[in-house]
Amino acid sequence: MPIAYTYIDRNKRRSVWFIVLFAVASVVFTYVATLGFYVLLGALDYLRPTGFLTWGSTLSQAWLHTLQACRWLVPVCVLISAFWAHLALTEGDELVLSRIPGVRYLAKFEDESEASTLLENLSITVGMPTPRLYVLADSSMNAFTVGVRPERAAVVVSEGLLKNLDRTQLEGVLAHELAHIRNYDVRTMTVLVTCLAFFTFAGEYLFYGTEKENIYDENGLELRRMSRRTGFLAYIGLMMLIYGYLLAPLIRLGLSRTRERLADADPALITRHPRALARALWRISADSRIEALDSSVLLGAMCIATPAGRPNFFERISGLSSSHPPVEERIYALNDMDGMFEQFPTAR
Repeated sequence: MPIAYTYIDRNKRRSVWFIVLFAVASVVFTYVATLGFYVLLGALDYLRPTGFLTWGSTLSQAWLHTLQACRWLVPVCVLISAFWAHLALTEGDELVLSRIPGVRYLAKFEDESEASTLLENLSITVGMPTPRLYVLADSSMNAFTVGVRPERAAVVVSEGLLKNLDRTQLEGVLAHELAHIRNYDVRTMTVLVTCLAFFTFAGEYLFYGTEKENIYDENGLELRRMSRRTGFLAYIGLMMLIYGYLLAPLIRLGLSRTRERLADADPALITRHPRALARALWRISADSRIEALDSSVLLGAMCIATPAGRPNFFERISGLSSSHPPVEERIYALNDMDGMFEQFPTAR
């Protein structure tokens, strides 16, 4: 289909544009963080009783010092951005999986091997490499896919999904995830998550450090926590964390809901059972929260259904932060394909 090919080409171009925007965002962050640092230093001199500086001269000096520092900081920032962008395009899937707690690889000989068999059969049907299958330790129901190209893609499903869906429903969910791989949605999202994670990775390292302190609770049990840094590194780390958390919601605003609608339509052609996927979506929407993804806005946008808790008041009235179409619309569309659009399907 020309429309499908056009959509795939657009996703490939988006991946490149996101890499460029990541470099631009890194340069902007470098300038803002450096300016903020010199403003803080100037404010300390301004507040001294013996100081003769005015607030206007403090800002002027901070701006001049920032321009001088950025002459060498910006080239270094661009080199670091280029290195991280290379990692995003080559090892982005592994970087994303390493940040999700409770994920394990599902081997074919395990009890849940039926999912592996279904995924392999579907991959053969559509003529694409079989993705790796991972299981997330969570009793809720959800699934998502990561990968920068079909040969390195990985499908992640929750334990609750494997236990609560029947064979045809699970097949529909896996076909949905394969559609994301075929459409290169996962490449775009993996690059986005990996580039944004640069600020959180580096921010956590610079703000908290890597050394751990041994502490004990009132019962004598050993606990471990990160030892917080102080000084300049803590300032840079804090700025990177704030910058990353501010960017995530803004980036999610630009995500198109078309990707989910197209990924719902492909399984109908592959499995010939759109009603099964509709039932699966109805059941997943009732218990889709994945606690491990609560802090990852963009990773949650990769799931088949919104994995976070209930939206706040602003999100409900605006809908700006919603990365998925309403589940009712998706179910109606699938039932329409199957000639059953009069009512919601009843979960079996």
